[in-house]
Amino acid sequence: MERMPGNSGEESSSGEGENATPNFGAFEIEAGAPRPATILRIADALEAQGGEILELFKEVSSPRGRAVFPIHLRQGGWEFFIEVETGPWEPRVAESLRGRAAILRSSEKADAELRVLGSNPVPDDVAFFASQAPAAILQLDMIWGDLESPEEFAELFRYSAGRRWGTELQYSVDFLPLVEELLTAAFDTFENGGARPPVLDEFVEGLGCFLGEIIRRGASGGEWSSGGEWGEGVVLEAGVFILDPIGKARAFMSEGAGDSISFYAGYALEEHRSESP
Repeated sequence: MERMPGNSGEESSSGEGENATPNFGAFEIEAGAPRPATILRIADALEAQGGEILELFKEVSSPRGRAVFPIHLRQGGWEFFIEVETGPWEPRVAESLRGRAAILRSSEKADAELRVLGSNPVPDDVAFFASQAPAAILQLDMIWGDLESPEEFAELFRYSAGRRWGTELQYSVDFLPLVEELLTAAFDTFENGGARPPVLDEFVEGLGCFLGEIIRRGASGGEWSSGGEWGEGVVLEAGVFILDPIGKARAFMSEGAGDSISFYAGYALEEHRSESP
């Protein structure tokens, strides 16, 4: 028996009174059952509970692409997109859902609720990236990045993070304390019993490219190159130094202020200047 989960993974409402997200009843989803028939059955059950089916297999478009969601629903003044999975939660299934969630969050329907149903319990990370938690939305922006173009990946982070935070980030060490503060606030505040949110590799890479690009520009001549057996994907060559900003970003996301990216960038640039003729 699978229940329509809230963002916390439990069947519940968000908030209280008239502004509360409506509860949904319980649904039985048979493992391996034909997905179209299961979607139609759940849509009928939602209508019986007072929901209005706006469209089945609704296509959502954004600058990032197009995504199709099985059920588009309105209930209690709220708008929902509902995903239904009758198979196991394999990595490719979770990755596909993250991609569609990223398109939804960058579309005109960005404020809609995304709920996930499955024949198997919905994994915590799947439920998290379907939610509207700031850390989830910020990370979903990064899945479009590409380490083959670290400068463009850095720009994706700078623009997307700045837009989400309502500030215009610059390629300057002076902005890194603010980035640290905002990331700490986003990732240390989570509704699910205080658990720390999952961190996508793509997000670490985006942050690392932004960090590295600050150093590269400050060093006036640094270059990105393949890390080979050293570093995470790409490294930054600045004079006699070879830096791993993506590895540093991962350390910061894991350990917090004890592995400060601000201190790292400032120290790297200071050392580079001291070695310059």
